[in-house]
Amino acid sequence: MDLKEFVKETLVQITAGVRDAQSEVRTLGGIVNPATLTRTDGAGSYFSTIDDIHHVFLVDFDVAVSVTENTGTNAGAKLNVATFVTLGVGGQSANSSATTNRLTFKVPLALPLDEPTQTKLVADIARAKADFSKPIRYPSEF
Repeated sequence: MDLKEFVKETLVQITAGVRDAQSEVRTLGGIVNPATLTRTDGAGSYFSTIDDIHHVFLVDFDVAVSVTENTGTNAGAKLNVATFVTLGVGGQSANSSATTNRLTFKVPLALPLDEPTQTKLVADIARAKADFSKPIRYPSEF
């Protein structure tokens, strides 16, 4: 599998898994990735936020990749996620050399929010902002 396809499929599968789990977990009384306000103390398991309620997590990748260079009728180099067993048959003539390297990198990912908690939190924030903007009325008697 190409590295590009591996990274894409990993991120899509994580996101789809979260989305699929949300409704099932909700029926059991739980919440997967609820909408929450940003913590101001710097603590938390997320990397950053997009806004007050969308948190960004870092997905850590630690991947062995192999670069195979072929000479012959289909010459070229290709970067693939390394596999331990490769079987193949074909009628092409070629010489090849492969180098395996380890790549580690992080990809920021904002996961889909649980919709009911997002709707409630957005309404709560709007209500709080409206209450905050009302003029303060002091008693006329001091």
